[in-house]
Amino acid sequence: MEKAFKEKFSNVIVRMVKPIINMLLRKELHVVTNGDKITRDRDPFILVSNHFNTWDSFVVMQNIDYNIRFVSTEMAFLDKSKKWGMTVLARVIPKRVGKVDVVATRKILDYLNNGYAIGLFPEGDNTFYGETLGIFKSSGKLLKKAGVDIVLVKQEGGYLSQPRWADNFAKMGVIHTNTQTLITKEELKELTPTKINKIISKAIYNNDYDFQRERMIKFERDARAEGIERLLYYCPNCNSSMTVFGKDDDIYCSKCGKIGHINEFEFIEDNKFDNLVDWNKYQYKHIEEVIASEFVFVTTLNLINTDNYRSIKIGEYKVKYKDKVLTFVDKNSSYKFELEKIMYPVNTMRNSFSFDYGEETYNLSEIRHQFVLFEMCRFLNGDYKQ
Repeated sequence: MEKAFKEKFSNVIVRMVKPIINMLLRKELHVVTNGDKITRDRDPFILVSNHFNTWDSFVVMQNIDYNIRFVSTEMAFLDKSKKWGMTVLARVIPKRVGKVDVVATRKILDYLNNGYAIGLFPEGDNTFYGETLGIFKSSGKLLKKAGVDIVLVKQEGGYLSQPRWADNFAKMGVIHTNTQTLITKEELKELTPTKINKIISKAIYNNDYDFQRERMIKFERDARAEGIERLLYYCPNCNSSMTVFGKDDDIYCSKCGKIGHINEFEFIEDNKFDNLVDWNKYQYKHIEEVIASEFVFVTTLNLINTDNYRSIKIGEYKVKYKDKVLTFVDKNSSYKFELEKIMYPVNTMRNSFSFDYGEETYNLSEIRHQFVLFEMCRFLNGDYKQ
């Protein structure tokens, strides 16, 4: 009885606040919708979409009028400003990244059986560099087991409007969506999980720079290069690691000077790469050089209670990386983490990196180099997207 009340309460509140949320959304993003209108007179379904940022769950609902429950990484619940809304209002389903989560699967199936739709971002994370990420291999099994229609909402343009790494977003971004039924429940019966994964991967794939080459939208964004060190860790000019940073609209290397300029269309000038998708592919080819290097950064180390999604601050640390080991040191304590023992790394927001180590879960907040740590772990330990 209590659970049913909470669900109905959530439905009512979400419908009440939706106009306010849409008003706030329109202050940042102009959403151009195309495709089908999904109404409440159809059977439950699973919505899949590519992932850009925290607005995604509201953007993809612009053409959809249906009670829906989204699935999100549990690490997103660490943000205190959003935890209450996600838990109480939106009734978001938390899921452990990289691990078999029986509880989350059970909740998904239970919601579908009770007339709700499910919102799923199969990448499990939003892109740092503008191209769709690989999906979790378990996605096909889940969709096959659910046995309902799969609705696609394809998003284009959101990344360049609000680059994940950037200190500043466009004063007004533009995002295009297209809504359609991708796989019917009848078609789903004839497909293997592997085939389903292939269909989903192809359907949600997007490279925002390819989209922009066709549209050439001008973005008004201050200091367009500032924050670029969250993404870029390798200089293509002098082949140095951890030397790239942004100032105003220009990209610099601390060793060889100015190496690029980001223009009003978000393309890079005065560099061998005019976009961050290609630059990122290039720098990952040199990840072994980065792993062999040494560097220092500062961050806040937190211990995570995964039972209640509570973050407990351990302290602010200077971190030295050397020989595949991260050493955290302050006046009173020190910690060491071997990269090859780090499990289930997760990037959340712009400044947060979480991982399992032994029996504990840790989070690094206020960090500007989480992407390179993620890539180093991915190279050393393999793809965690099971």
